[in-house]
Amino acid sequence: MAKDEKGGAGNSPPGNRVIHGKELTAGHDTIEAIGRSEWSVASQSGIGRYRVWFAGEEGRCTCPDFAKRSAPCKHILAVIARGLPEIERPSVLPERTPRKQYRQHPTYTKGQTEEMRLLNALLRELVSEVTELQRPPGLPGPTPISLKDELYCAILKVYSGLSGRRACGVYQNASTRGLLRHVPSFMVASRLLIRPDVTRTLYHLLSLSALPLAGLEDGGVVAPDSTGIQTTSFGAWREAKHGEQRTKEWLKVHAMVGTGTHVIISAVIGGGFSADSPQFAPLLRETIDAGFHPTSIVADKGYLSKDNYAIADSLGLEAFIPFKANTLSNEVNRIRGVNKPSSWRKAFHLFQANRAEFDRRYHARSNVESVFSALKRKFGENVRSKNGIAQINEILCKLIAYNLTVLVHEIYENGISPAFSPIVRDPME
Repeated sequence: MAKDEKGGAGNSPPGNRVIHGKELTAGHDTIEAIGRSEWSVASQSGIGRYRVWFAGEEGRCTCPDFAKRSAPCKHILAVIARGLPEIERPSVLPERTPRKQYRQHPTYTKGQTEEMRLLNALLRELVSEVTELQRPPGLPGPTPISLKDELYCAILKVYSGLSGRRACGVYQNASTRGLLRHVPSFMVASRLLIRPDVTRTLYHLLSLSALPLAGLEDGGVVAPDSTGIQTTSFGAWREAKHGEQRTKEWLKVHAMVGTGTHVIISAVIGGGFSADSPQFAPLLRETIDAGFHPTSIVADKGYLSKDNYAIADSLGLEAFIPFKANTLSNEVNRIRGVNKPSSWRKAFHLFQANRAEFDRRYHARSNVESVFSALKRKFGENVRSKNGIAQINEILCKLIAYNLTVLVHEIYENGISPAFSPIVRDPME
């Protein structure tokens, strides 16, 4: 009687697998060759098929039994029992070679284990560059804590991923180390994030947090791209119980990334449907103003426009933005009298004449995906804040915290000594 692939056959003793394997050889179409060393073997239950192949003398199969035991299953034994001429029948199937374990790079391990300790000190130094906001005279109540301490607490809270109340333990640790004068209220981060005048300061701190890595990015490649951050999350329980259907709202992070260190050099937080191409120029100009000196910029087709190529041309950068299927050739543009930037013509010629080289240069853009993946894995794909201004400020805190983690890694990887000055520009001037 046929046995289910996930049931009794998967738990049967080795002798039964040999018997079941011989039973599979009875049918004329149960085993079909699909390559020189690959076969398609029908499931004994009659539902579906499995792929069997051999790496040397080691047989492998896609069935659940082999995945669980890493030992010959009835489908492998059926192929061997059929005596197909394409393989050499091993007298004894060897044990599956264990997966090779690669040793972690010691500098990576050191950076990870020291990250929280160093990040606290680096963040304290970073916020010390901020100009204090003047408190309007005559306001009642006690004098609030300094803006530097508020920023320190807010970014540290976002880095920790804790709620406002639970983050008090993080503030206590910082106070014990002398990084805070006293432990503030659990509301300190929430009160700061809802302030619209802090957004400009956070953009400034983002630029400063990337500044120590400018030397490592000199002469390299920068890449703009965008990703969505969810601002509200709804569980499936309310939808299942009450039939609620809500539309998730998103904010979009437009960022310029240094592909050498994976640092976020500049960013713009926009609406969920904000276009990518218009952000090309401001992100690139802010990158240059921040003290970075790349030689080329790569971007996906969403940034394709002659204006963006012209901006890269005016700043002395090579641009590599893939062209669309309906893009007119340089010759057609010349005949029609259409004047394209020189960087556009050069890139299009390379795109047509040597696509492999163009793709090799363009491949640096994949580093952006690694950055966004790391950002969301470390700090989450959504924000806690409900207020619109607080959501933007919270995202900026995430980007700053991410840059500081990159900075800690580069301290051990390349032995840099971070310095957040000279100040790029004072946001209060």
